[in-house]
Amino acid sequence: MNAINTLAFRIFGEKILEKEEKFSLLRVKLRQAQIPLPVEQFVSTAILFSLLAGVFGGLSGLLIGALIFRGLTPEIIVSTFGISDRVTRAFDIPAFIGEHLPFIFTIIGALFFFSMIGALTYGLIMAYPSMKSDSRKRAINATMPHATAYLYVMQRGGGMTIFEIMKSISKYPHIYGTTSREFGYIIRDIEYFGKDLQDALWDAADRTPSEQFKDLIDGLISVVSSGGDVTLYLKNKTDVYKANANKEQKHFLETLGLLAEVYITVFVVAPLFLMVILVVMNMIDNGGPTQLYLLVYGVIPFGTMIFLVFLDMLTGDVEKLPKEIISKIKQDSFSDVRVKPVTEKDEELLQKMEFYENVSRVKSVLLHPIRTMRNNPPSVFIISAPIALGYFVSSFVKHMPYYGGFVETASTLDDYVYVTILILFIPYIIFHELEIRRVKQIEDQIPEFLKRLASINGTGILLADAIGITAQSNMGRLKSEIKSTVADIRWNSNLVEALKRFEARVRTNMTRRSLSLIAKASESTGNIHQVISTVADDADIEKSLKKERAAEMFIYVFIIFVTFCVFLIIVYVLAAFFLPALDGSSNPAMSMGGFNLKEYTLLFFHAALLQGFGSGLVAGKMGSGNLSSGLKQSLAMMTVSYLLFIVFI
Repeated sequence: MNAINTLAFRIFGEKILEKEEKFSLLRVKLRQAQIPLPVEQFVSTAILFSLLAGVFGGLSGLLIGALIFRGLTPEIIVSTFGISDRVTRAFDIPAFIGEHLPFIFTIIGALFFFSMIGALTYGLIMAYPSMKSDSRKRAINATMPHATAYLYVMQRGGGMTIFEIMKSISKYPHIYGTTSREFGYIIRDIEYFGKDLQDALWDAADRTPSEQFKDLIDGLISVVSSGGDVTLYLKNKTDVYKANANKEQKHFLETLGLLAEVYITVFVVAPLFLMVILVVMNMIDNGGPTQLYLLVYGVIPFGTMIFLVFLDMLTGDVEKLPKEIISKIKQDSFSDVRVKPVTEKDEELLQKMEFYENVSRVKSVLLHPIRTMRNNPPSVFIISAPIALGYFVSSFVKHMPYYGGFVETASTLDDYVYVTILILFIPYIIFHELEIRRVKQIEDQIPEFLKRLASINGTGILLADAIGITAQSNMGRLKSEIKSTVADIRWNSNLVEALKRFEARVRTNMTRRSLSLIAKASESTGNIHQVISTVADDADIEKSLKKERAAEMFIYVFIIFVTFCVFLIIVYVLAAFFLPALDGSSNPAMSMGGFNLKEYTLLFFHAALLQGFGSGLVAGKMGSGNLSSGLKQSLAMMTVSYLLFIVFI
């Protein structure tokens, strides 16, 4: 509990405690979200931060009101809003109010900002536990079929109790994510808090936000307490969750389809209609394009950003798991041998060894940059970002000073901004797509590899020999990795460690789950054939679900592309034919005073670029669940827009 939480509790804690029953649902959400604060402490902190935010908003309202309402009079209000004489005669404004009207409106604005920002802050803080709880629920449900398969396989192998199996899965948070941590809390309650297995399971069922996990735990409680067949129960649950995965996939795809239609209607078609309407309105009343600026630079980019955030929250994509876990293993092969205590000289030598290891890693990156970038695509930005920034800064300085306002400056820098974006993102896109292709090729072969391995091992051949036989068949991209594993086994004679290194080299979620489960099962049972068969079925189902999503979402991604093309064509027609007619250069009869053709063309050009960039990100997010996959589509749409305006306008 930090100083702010303590201060908030001292100010508001007693009042919250008196109304504690009103926050019973919040107490449940705090526990499900794993937020280690009592409900009265959390509410008190929310109130304090809301008041501070409200004060900041009120001060901002005072400053804004002082600027906006300076010199305001009743006559200005009447003329600005076109209030009729009948209304002004009916309401006689006192002289005192008329004299202090700017001050009154400023105070009202400050109170409005105070209330709005304070209420918004309070609402967001109070909604945070529910949002985090829902996020944990989606993460648990996403890995439940795989986690249940792990429990079933380890239980079927024999030799391990249910407690040992749950302790085993709790050590794999890099593979099973939040589900693994839920089992970790059960182990914590037993080992550190002294609870028995049944009480720990009851507590886990009460605090989990996932109905699926609660259902699994409730069943385990019944089976364990009655002495039932845990293996049969876990097998049935594994089959149920696999069937549920197919149903949830269909519901997920239906939700994505609905969101795609909403995006097309609200964020593509609606801005296009508004642009046309605003141009016509400006033509009629001979006004400036202020609303068009707001639409192009405000509604389109921020609307797309909000939609992407909403899409990520609603669809509940798979939890982002780390690439791999790197840990130091203390050698205990010679634990019975007495060793001398470490001296200062030994410490110096160890520090030197660590220093030279770090130098070696840096040298490897510098000497083999392509390999580094292929293994870790975001590392490309270490090179591309400084180059892009240097190019833009040099171009910006080259054309200084700038005259003519926003239109002239933007027209001068548009080309350089576009090239800067290309320099920044194209290298990353190349290496990211290579990584995606590598993962796809490997995961396409994993189910087949596991099936062959199970069939060969089922004939009585040892697992290590079965891997060697499988390496001789055509396994595509996976063949070289299997051969490396075979060589690793021959040199080190340790199957489990070889499989772990295989997992670390391949670095895909499917292989991590499959190989880690096989490696763990091989330590506890000799009947590995059934384990591999179960893992192969699990991998095959995951592969089918991914293919189904890609096939179903292709049509919606294609519709987004077509809609953007329609948007671009209409914007091009307006900029190339309609706007020049209003300018009067080709038809003096249509000439309009004060109409700036270059300004409107620039706004339409930027609208096409921003819409293309946003549509590409949305298409990538829907098609693959990853914003990075949408960058290539964004640059493609921006390039089409750029070439269309530069070449033909």
